[in-house]
Amino acid sequence: MSKRPSLAERMREVVTPDAPPDNVPKLMTVSGHMPEQPPPRAVVGRASGFYAATRAGKKKVTASLAPLAHKQLKQLGLDLDINMETLLVEAINDLFKKYGKPPIA
Repeated sequence: MSKRPSLAERMREVVTPDAPPDNVPKLMTVSGHMPEQPPPRAVVGRASGFYAATRAGKKKVTASLAPLAHKQLKQLGLDLDINMETLLVEAINDLFKKYGKPPIA
């Protein structure tokens, strides 16, 4: 069974497309020396992915739901023409109110 490809390695290849994959042998000149290559590009910090401006400065929260509860939540969103994230924010704000906290979600 072959080894599963690394997602992290694939992401690095996408960020630096000029870099050859590790499994490709490097070419040598006829004289046996490595050809001159420009210095590698400097990568400053992490590669940034796309983040929607509406999510800047926000944190993700997850919960595991029973399949029927998930289906019911999705159906409620469809019935009201509201996405699940909006429904969850509304529910969290209602929970804050219930316990005497300001609804800031």
